[in-house]
Amino acid sequence: MKKVFCAVATALLLGGCGESRVDVQYKVDAPVVVELYAEGYFSTIDLKGDEKMGTVTAAYANLTYSNVGDTLKVHRDYVMDKSRGYLKNFMPSELAWRVKSVDMAAVDREVKSVEGLDEGYDSLLARIPMPEVWRKQLLNPEYKPHLKRLEKHRWEMDHMLLGSVPTKGNITQMLKDQGRLNFALIQVDSVVVKGFENRDHRRCLDYVVYLQEKESFPYYIWEQHVNSNIVPEKFKKYNKGLKAEYQTQFEVMIDPTTGVPCQEREVKVGTHTMVNPDTKDTATFKSQITLERLYTIKKPAENEE
Repeated sequence: MKKVFCAVATALLLGGCGESRVDVQYKVDAPVVVELYAEGYFSTIDLKGDEKMGTVTAAYANLTYSNVGDTLKVHRDYVMDKSRGYLKNFMPSELAWRVKSVDMAAVDREVKSVEGLDEGYDSLLARIPMPEVWRKQLLNPEYKPHLKRLEKHRWEMDHMLLGSVPTKGNITQMLKDQGRLNFALIQVDSVVVKGFENRDHRRCLDYVVYLQEKESFPYYIWEQHVNSNIVPEKFKKYNKGLKAEYQTQFEVMIDPTTGVPCQEREVKVGTHTMVNPDTKDTATFKSQITLERLYTIKKPAENEE
């Protein structure tokens, strides 16, 4: 009886009763509507070594996944913001969730286009009340290309696996052999599959990407660390040579039959460098950023509403 049950469960659930591999595919037979909740916790470490929470971001959006041939398309509509804290309206990466609508198209791991972010970001900044000094800073033309890279980065992390993969174990070498770890701006140390987790009534494959990355504009975490009075005022002068390097764990849970995410969690431990332009003295501080995104599939009745 136990053997019969195991055979049935294996056929239905992929990876059940000791099955060691699962087939991962990125195709939805019909449009799938998903409610996304994205939150971020941005904290820094004071001179005593105590973690000080700064900004907490939270945003809701609706996503629609659909296929056109080999191309997977995602349309995102902003719904609501619940952020709080010092930089709740000034963190570019988190403001991107509030852009009215964004469309992305990808084939497998490769993002082909990201549309709506350029004009949407400018429109968002025009209507959020803020001091002009902040608006001018946020309109830095370097930011929008970076925000597009973040969209691509999340997609690449979510779509790292393809085809037959082990349900548990270190698969770093396998992915290297497949040419799926060739990233320009990050260094992947390892990829570990942890097995299956139940999320949103779905059986989701859980894996973690351990990587190293650099922040191209670390001004805002510096602003939170210094100007929110976490550290003495003297460090306000250390406003040049800003650099940030992160050790990151990017955890992904996906539905292996469609590639639609169930959950993402990024834990980033940063080392930040800042320079006093007068004395040329260099100081460093630590930060911890936790980003979590939950994807809940909407039922047909909810979609109609």
